[in-house]
Amino acid sequence: MKRNINFNEMNLYVRYVQYIEGMENNYYLPWRILYDNFLLFVDRGAMTVLLENQQIVFYENELCIIPPFLKNKLEIQKGQHSWYYGAHFDFFYDDSESFNEDVYIPENLGYIKEDLTEMPIDEKLAHRNTYYPENIQFPQKIYMHNHVRFRELFGKLLSLFQSESFGHEMLEKSIFYEMFYMIIKEIQDAQVKESSDGAEIVYRYLQSLTGNYDDQVDMAQIALEWGMPPKKFREVFKKVMRKTPKAYLIERRLQKAKELLETGNHNVSEVAYMLGYDDIFYFSKLFKKKEGMSPRKYANQYGKIDVPPKSTK
Repeated sequence: MKRNINFNEMNLYVRYVQYIEGMENNYYLPWRILYDNFLLFVDRGAMTVLLENQQIVFYENELCIIPPFLKNKLEIQKGQHSWYYGAHFDFFYDDSESFNEDVYIPENLGYIKEDLTEMPIDEKLAHRNTYYPENIQFPQKIYMHNHVRFRELFGKLLSLFQSESFGHEMLEKSIFYEMFYMIIKEIQDAQVKESSDGAEIVYRYLQSLTGNYDDQVDMAQIALEWGMPPKKFREVFKKVMRKTPKAYLIERRLQKAKELLETGNHNVSEVAYMLGYDDIFYFSKLFKKKEGMSPRKYANQYGKIDVPPKSTK
């Protein structure tokens, strides 16, 4: 069962910490299912993470959090070398269940690692409760800008875990909380920057529309000029404007159509053509859907009518 928890409910629990150095010819990890969260931080070199149908390469100072019950595999590509920190953890300590860390170590279970293509599933852990912080979406890859401090903390965490000195659990928890805060801050800072940069691109697009009603500005081209994929631009636009670029353009054109029809200087066909609609029936359909009446009826109801001056005779 998966349960969302807030920051006040969170009780980070570090289960296992490791530091691995591996090369392509001496490193092998079979496919596996995790029963807790796994934090991978690349210290040097590169590490490839396979997640079912995905393959993502992580480089120095980059990390990811692999959630429970997601089939995964770590792999070092040919000719590469990798040094990385790893930590198995839970967002909430649940003492109602026993968790044997040997489930991740083939040799401790009596298996020869190189003979396995996939780790066997532990049925007792396959249905354990999992906890996840609400309102946090972890991206696939996070770059730690303050990697010097993060690396220092991971080193201290590893040293404490290996020493098993008195009270080491409390110190491990305090260190891991600082590390987790740094991760959350990286995510938040990236979202703020993306929102700021994205809003600027959106406003530039809106400015380019000024006075243009018959020709649609190339949204994809503007997005690419600013280094943003068109698909991402549409997502940011919807977030900023609360509607899609297409919906915004239609709304803008129909507003201009109302203004033109109200002048009484143009018929429906002329207005449709002026706004870039070659198909008058399509234009009328959009207009009626938006305004609840046809453009012809709108013109008759709201258009200005020239009244001839009264005779002075």
